[in-house]
Amino acid sequence: DGYESRYSQMFYIMTLGTSREFRRIGLGSLLVKRVIDLVERTHDCGALYLHVITYNKTAMKLYERLGFMFIKEIKDYYTINSVNFDCYLFARYFHGNWGHRTSYSIISNYVWRSVEAIRNFIAF
Repeated sequence: DGYESRYSQMFYIMTLGTSREFRRIGLGSLLVKRVIDLVERTHDCGALYLHVITYNKTAMKLYERLGFMFIKEIKDYYTINSVNFDCYLFARYFHGNWGHRTSYSIISNYVWRSVEAIRNFIAF
């Protein structure tokens, strides 16, 4: 019973951002939690995906706190002012969907988070 037959829907957060004066007050968390609530009520949805630009460490911490996991890096996903930027694909799975979670992905996700923690520590 594969993804295609079990889950007829998936959700994607295309854009999420807040103006500087509205950051760090929980607005982003609230918005993502509202989408998560919707997905939890949509039983034929197996996954919620989003992309985040690689330098947005604050957003990545938010998504991980909300149960998202790193899936992969995508080169040149964004173009901003004629400059290409890489992104990370994150996902959270629902209703019994294991998605990309294999032994390898669980270990690589742990390694990725550890490397990010070390980078943040060194940058501090």
